[in-house]
Amino acid sequence: MKKTLFSLAALASLAFAAPTAYNYEVTPTIGGVLPEGNLDLKSQLTYGLRFGINLDNTIINQVELGYDRSDNVDYKAGRTDSTDFNRYYANLVKEYKITPEAALYALVGLGYEDVTNAQLENRDSMFAQYGGGVKYWVTDNFALKAEVRHAIKFQGGDNEMFYSLGFTIPFGAKSAPVAVVKPEPKPAPVVVKAPIDSDGDGVTDDKDKCPNTPKGTVVDADGCPKIIRLHVQFDFDKSTVKPAFMPEIQKVADFMKQNPGYSVVLEGHTDSKGSDAYNMKLSDQRAKAVAKALESLGVSAAKVTTEAFGESKPVASNDTDAGRAENRRVDAVFKK
Repeated sequence: MKKTLFSLAALASLAFAAPTAYNYEVTPTIGGVLPEGNLDLKSQLTYGLRFGINLDNTIINQVELGYDRSDNVDYKAGRTDSTDFNRYYANLVKEYKITPEAALYALVGLGYEDVTNAQLENRDSMFAQYGGGVKYWVTDNFALKAEVRHAIKFQGGDNEMFYSLGFTIPFGAKSAPVAVVKPEPKPAPVVVKAPIDSDGDGVTDDKDKCPNTPKGTVVDADGCPKIIRLHVQFDFDKSTVKPAFMPEIQKVADFMKQNPGYSVVLEGHTDSKGSDAYNMKLSDQRAKAVAKALESLGVSAAKVTTEAFGESKPVASNDTDAGRAENRRVDAVFKK
């Protein structure tokens, strides 16, 4: 039975590719049970399988269905017989993310325990349970779960403590929302002979690829905001700029020195891993770190401001490592 269970889990890990967001997960588990003393049972090994259904826009993150089995559990008190246990249960699960890779979770649920050889106070019974654990994503398609549960049987009110280790395989990628593409407005026919510059950015309308640029924005030859995109790599959960990336920041400093009448806005961005609040704070810290690096290169602090956008403005797909790397950036936007 155990060999079959883990063989199916191994095949599942090869069959399903884990997306950033997913609908379902399967978790094979192995652990132990500590029964209450008056049950006259020895501690036992248990193994099982969980199936989780993720929920959106609710206070509960997941509904979980589970099955655990214990084989040949010996009775105490000088008895020589033993029994098997089959346990079926359903849990409501609430997660509390602590880092992009790790989360604590709490659960509460109901179940049914089937005893194949009912002796003493050990009989078939419903039970209630509660517990918690920690979940850690080792890769995008593999997570570890360590958990402790306490179960109270309705028959006699006896208690059992469960502890387990499992590994989670996600599947059922959620469809990305389809972006609504707005048709670009057709330019009105020019009735005057001389070309005009409607948005006042210095590029006439017949050459302006970005009409209605906000006043004061520095633009390139096509009339679009001049942006220097900095892909400065930071250590996990850090905002310190490494010396290896100072040449990228030097490009912004050189431009500012060549154009002393300009100021710069440093816009911080992240990929989609982590919560919105976590990513907003991280993008702000990293934009400010680049601002300090600019000041060390001789750019006046009065000419540098920062804005944080978190994960709200991706320039690539967050479903791949390469796309997420593109989205972890600081953009330098210039103003007059």
